[in-house]
Amino acid sequence: MEENRTQAYLQLIHTLLNAPKGDEPQILQDNSELLDRGFLETCELVASTLA
Repeated sequence: MEENRTQAYLQLIHTLLNAPKGDEPQILQDNSELLDRGFLETCELVASTLA
């Protein structure tokens, strides 16, 4: 289950990074069930990889 959730986090991050400017709030609202500590930790990992 955790692997599926991690995949969902990564997909959401990808969607946000490629979204047209201004669409991010709606995307986050549509995926609010994924907005938790795990999502933030995954964002940090992805950001450090991209830096």
